[in-house]
Amino acid sequence: MNISVSAIIIRKKDDKVFIARRKENKEFSPGLWETVGGRVKEGESIEEALKREVKEELNMGIKKFKYFRDYEYYDRIFKTFIVELEGEPAPSEPDFEEWGWFSKEEIEERNFAADCKERIIDYFNFKD
Repeated sequence: MNISVSAIIIRKKDDKVFIARRKENKEFSPGLWETVGGRVKEGESIEEALKREVKEELNMGIKKFKYFRDYEYYDRIFKTFIVELEGEPAPSEPDFEEWGWFSKEEIEERNFAADCKERIIDYFNFKD
């Protein structure tokens, strides 16, 4: 199995989650919404991959994070974390068309890549 990381980025003050919509010209999942994440590189720890992916995609560091659970999607295991950022994200514009903070109800209305929606809804249903 290949290992990836997935960050459910939360904003506690209004109970919202950050998601971004991929550009239509992307090879994988064009135009679909997703959580931040990606593959763990060879020699990289899960924690290092999580921090790198958040920095690359959102130009922001992580304030704190905790492991949530694993999700299997085809030949990949997504190590999923609940993440709080150091500040407001500034997504990579070559990758994303649209982004923002959304409630559970708003997330349920959108089309997502892979099983990202399932991960986010699980967070809302099982959060502390």
